[in-house]
Amino acid sequence: MSDRTPMLDGFRVLDLSRVIAGPHCAMLLGDLGADVVKLERPGRGDDLRDWSGVRGSPGMSAVFAAVNRNKRGVAVDLQHPEGARLALALARRADVVVENFVPGGAERLGLGYGAVSAGNPGIVYASVSGFGQTGPYARRPGYNTIAQGMSGLMGLTGKPGDPPTRAGGSIADLAAAYLAFGAVSAALVHRERTGRGQHLDVSLLAATLGLLPDPVAHYFHSRQRPPRVGNRNPNLTPAEAFPTKDGHVNVVLMNREQWDRFCRVLGDEVLRTDPRFAENAGRLAHHAEMRARIEAALAAAPTAEWVARFEAASIAAGPIYELDEVFDDPQVRHLGLLAEVEQPGYAAHGGRVRMLAPPFHASATPPAIRRPAPRLGEHTAEVLGELGLDGDAIERLAAAGIVALAPV
Repeated sequence: MSDRTPMLDGFRVLDLSRVIAGPHCAMLLGDLGADVVKLERPGRGDDLRDWSGVRGSPGMSAVFAAVNRNKRGVAVDLQHPEGARLALALARRADVVVENFVPGGAERLGLGYGAVSAGNPGIVYASVSGFGQTGPYARRPGYNTIAQGMSGLMGLTGKPGDPPTRAGGSIADLAAAYLAFGAVSAALVHRERTGRGQHLDVSLLAATLGLLPDPVAHYFHSRQRPPRVGNRNPNLTPAEAFPTKDGHVNVVLMNREQWDRFCRVLGDEVLRTDPRFAENAGRLAHHAEMRARIEAALAAAPTAEWVARFEAASIAAGPIYELDEVFDDPQVRHLGLLAEVEQPGYAAHGGRVRMLAPPFHASATPPAIRRPAPRLGEHTAEVLGELGLDGDAIERLAAAGIVALAPV
C-alpha cells in the first residue's frame, strides 16, 4: 500500500443528512478518502441546493457545492417502502451513517440505529440534531441561530447596551460538524480494536455550548451574568480590538512580561510604570483610562505598521479583515485555505466554485478534493449497481419515481 493512500481509503459512509452540519461532517470524512454516498430525495434534493441568494444555477448553489464535495450522489424516495429498503441495504454495507432527521424520523423509515446495527453491528451511526435524541426538546427542529440563542453565545455577543447578537457564519452547524467528525473518527478506531460500532448523539445545542468552557467557568465562579462587552475579553485586558490610523488591530496579552514589552512598543512610560496597570486585575479596574492611552498611541500609525512592531516584540497582534480581504493575506495564501473546483451544474463564474479547502495538513496522508459535489442523482445507477441491481431494475425504479437518475 502506498504511503499516500488516504487515511480513510476503503471506508464507506452513507450521508442521509441535509443542509450544513451533517453534510459537512460527511464531507470531512470524504476529504480524508472515505467513499461517501449522499442520499437525497428525488426532485428537490437537499434544501441547500437552491439556497436563496447564493444560487449558481437551479439545483447547484455555491454553498451546496462547498459542503458536499468528495461525495457520490443518489436520489431515493425514502417514503416509498422499496426506497427505504434500498437505503437500508446501503446502510448495512457502510462503515458510517450520518443522519440528521428529527429524532424518531429515521426509525419511522426503518433506518434507525437499531435496524441498521441489527444487520451491521460494526456500524458507526452519527445522529446530528438540534437538541439531541432524548429530552423535552428532542423533537423540535433546530438550526444555527436557534442553537446560538439557547447556548448563551448570542447573550455574550454584542456591544454594551445592545441586544444579544448572532455571531457570523453557521457557527452552531460547524461546531456540530467538527464534533461529529471527531467522534466518528474515534469510534472507528474503537471499532478497529473491538469490532463494535456505536450510536453517536451530537446536537447543535450541546456543540455550541461546548464552545464556551471559559465563559461558563467564569460565570459559575463569579455567580454573575456576563455582560456584553463588544470586542474585548471581559476577564483579560488588553485582549481586544483597538482603532489605528487606518483601521483596527487585535492585541492579546497574557502576562506581566508581555505588558512591559507592549508599553515599550507604544512608547508610553506611564502605562508601563503606573502600578495601577501592572497586573490584569488593575487594568480591568481602570480599563477606560488604560484604553484611552492605548488608543491615543495607536492612532499615530497604520495597522500594518503596528502589527510589524508588535511581532518584533513577540506580542500577539493581528489585523481585523472584512471577509473580502481575508484571502489576500499572505499566511492564508501560504496555508492553501482557498480552493477552486470545477463544478458541473453550476452556471456562474464559468462553472467554477471557490470554497474553503481542507483546513489542516497531514504529512503522510493529506486531505484532498478528489471530486466536485454531485448533481442530484448523478451516481444513482452506479451505486445501485454495486448493490447488485441490473439496468432493467434500476430503470423500473426510476420509472416508478422511487429513484431518480441524473440528466445526461
